[in-house]
Amino acid sequence: MPFFIGRMLELPLTTTQDYVLFHILDDYSIDLWTRQLSAIKERHGLASFLVHPDYVIEERARTTYRALLAHLAQMRRDHNIWFALPNEVDRWWRQRSRMRIVNDGAGPRIEGEGKERARLAFATLTGDSVTLATEGR
Repeated sequence: MPFFIGRMLELPLTTTQDYVLFHILDDYSIDLWTRQLSAIKERHGLASFLVHPDYVIEERARTTYRALLAHLAQMRRDHNIWFALPNEVDRWWRQRSRMRIVNDGAGPRIEGEGKERARLAFATLTGDSVTLATEGR
């Protein structure tokens, strides 16, 4: 998840870099990336990629990159995932950091700019399992 360092929002790199995948692991499939995406999606996290133009010059690397883009497009269609530019993520996290949860007797609700895009989630621990319930939106 993104986090603030003072006033700066850090967008962590959450997937294996192209150089590592192609030149260290010698892997020209998207298998590792798809496993990472699955884990990130399960935790409602931020998936970020670092792909260098000079590492996808070779045709098989470019083919792998195209397969990744196709997979991401399919995920977007199938799961209604938000694909955002870094400045859009920055704007959302800044809004989110200024939102507040208020409870005026009618139940908890979110106040602040961007509240229409936010929702409350409640976690309950039952034995060794966590159950998540969401409201709103």
